[in-house]
Amino acid sequence: MIVGELTVEALRNLGRHKLRSFLTALGIVFGVASVMAMVATGEGARRQILEQIQELGIRNVIVNAKKPPAEQDSKKQQTGTPSYGMTFKDADQIERTLPMVERVLRVHDIEKFIWFKSRRLQAKVRGVSAEYMHALKLVPFLGRALTHEDDAVRRRVCVVRERLIREAKYVGDPMALDLKIGADYFRVVGVLRDFAVQSQTQSVLGIDDRAFEVYVPFETVVDRYGLVTNTWEEGKYENARVELHQLVCVARKDDDVELMARGIQAVLLHFHKKKDFEVTVPLELLQSRQQTQRVFDVVLPIIAGISLLVGGIGILNIMLASVTERTREIGIRRAIGASQGDVVAQFLVETVALSAGAGLLGVAVGCAFVLVLEHFTEWKPTITGWSVALSLLISCATGVIFGLYPARRAALMDPIRALRHE
Repeated sequence: MIVGELTVEALRNLGRHKLRSFLTALGIVFGVASVMAMVATGEGARRQILEQIQELGIRNVIVNAKKPPAEQDSKKQQTGTPSYGMTFKDADQIERTLPMVERVLRVHDIEKFIWFKSRRLQAKVRGVSAEYMHALKLVPFLGRALTHEDDAVRRRVCVVRERLIREAKYVGDPMALDLKIGADYFRVVGVLRDFAVQSQTQSVLGIDDRAFEVYVPFETVVDRYGLVTNTWEEGKYENARVELHQLVCVARKDDDVELMARGIQAVLLHFHKKKDFEVTVPLELLQSRQQTQRVFDVVLPIIAGISLLVGGIGILNIMLASVTERTREIGIRRAIGASQGDVVAQFLVETVALSAGAGLLGVAVGCAFVLVLEHFTEWKPTITGWSVALSLLISCATGVIFGLYPARRAALMDPIRALRHE
């Protein structure tokens, strides 16, 4: 019998017991849906990690100022304005003493309120250079980035995130907006996309997700607002002198990143008796997250495989029952000339047709589950073509593996005894 005839016969046999076939297929459906969901979730997590590292820069080492505990600052508070964080001297020292450092980018932050008519939004104004925006891949999708000329002439221009425009409910061309920050007006020259990964990236960059970040030329911030920052914490107004809130150190080569991080730690610890800084290495963060991801890559397929195993056992059970029911039919086929191979092929095509149909339905259920997961959670699973192909291949392989024994058992029946079977 040719493949087409075998397929038609297999579908006819499955159609005689529709409910039984459907219930048998459910195990494969949920198993394939599990594979789809697991693979999509893992792929989405992997892409988020890569997007996160791309935002932070693989050759960067990020140093953030960290306010020391109050007891360490008690003497300072009695004598004057407390100070902490990195200094201009620290940045110069790192550039001079570490040959693997290509450049050190300085950041000074201030907290201000942004006014939109009667509305007020909290903002973190970040004084940065054009090199900083390039190193962290801050490329506006509207307008332009900050330039060297903006810094040199201390222009009152800024680049904002799109969520600021959205939250302010501003209607019109953002490039025509003069943003009122505190008592000063800044012309918006560029709009950035929101962070691909919110919490981790913002935390590493020293950004509070409750505030809206506004990027302003470094020299403009220092010239207009000075180095003393004012903050409102725990119900009281505080001020402190912080020269640099952040340093982004760029390595000359990827291989220099870890050595550069250790060198930065050594330089800063030499000048800072109290550890008022925190060093983050995106490359180490990537390696740590990838190690965690590898664990999930092993565990999740095992969980999905258990579902497929249950579905395969269901196919094995129902096909054994089918062989018993059709013993006389098998005897007639053998009597009129069908070989053992023909009988094996007949039952294998039947199990493959059942599992392939269940696989297609499982793919549809898996895609629906992924869409629901994406809609109701912050996860961003990704469905790929290879994951769909893999799921269908696994479902067909399950049909072959668990259908082979019943098919072989049917083929080895004695034709004479099979014809006598009632």
